[in-house]
Amino acid sequence: MIRWAYIVYLLVLKELRLEWRGRELLTLLSCNAVFMAVLTGAGASSAMLDRITGNKIFPMLLWVVFILSTLSSVSRSYESELEGRAFEGLLLSGVTGSQMYLSKVLISTALFFVNYVLLLGVLSVTLDQVVWSVWKELVVVGLSSSSALASVVVILGAMASTSRLRGVLTPLLALPLLFPLFFAGLEMTTELVLRGALDPTSVWPSVLLAVNAVFLIVGLSLFDFVIRD
Repeated sequence: MIRWAYIVYLLVLKELRLEWRGRELLTLLSCNAVFMAVLTGAGASSAMLDRITGNKIFPMLLWVVFILSTLSSVSRSYESELEGRAFEGLLLSGVTGSQMYLSKVLISTALFFVNYVLLLGVLSVTLDQVVWSVWKELVVVGLSSSSALASVVVILGAMASTSRLRGVLTPLLALPLLFPLFFAGLEMTTELVLRGALDPTSVWPSVLLAVNAVFLIVGLSLFDFVIRD
């Protein structure tokens, strides 16, 4: 088990070096997040919305832009592996698909979380929303949602990586699967923004945890078959 975890650690370092060398995904995520957040916030502000209406639409805009900006940026996440035939080399060296999958999920979670934090900051400014009183809860929701989104995108990105339409195919495959994640994040963010706390009887935190668990288990089980095929 220790050796298995150590290999995952080495793969995470490899993913970090590859991302830091090109910074393609980080740049795409950051630019898309800021650009879409500014446009959305400017459009909503030009409608002369009052603060109450702004509070109501802020969570919806946050989650729509978060998911769309993330899915539109992940088309190049497998470019380096395809160009250098990295998957074949790792498999020949004895690395399992689950180890590769977990390392990619960890890095993708971190990148998606950066995207979420940027969106939260820019949208709260452009829509004149004060969210600092619940920023810890919003960060937890964003981190949990980023991990679930990464679990889906990594496996679907591998499935679509050899297709010429992978830039379109991955979002099309992912969107139907992300509805539970979208509604859980939207409902919890709405409760935090409007009421200042989560409802103790709310089922949405359990839904988000279940989505995380299901997506991760499915990805760990299928990734090896996907990259071998």
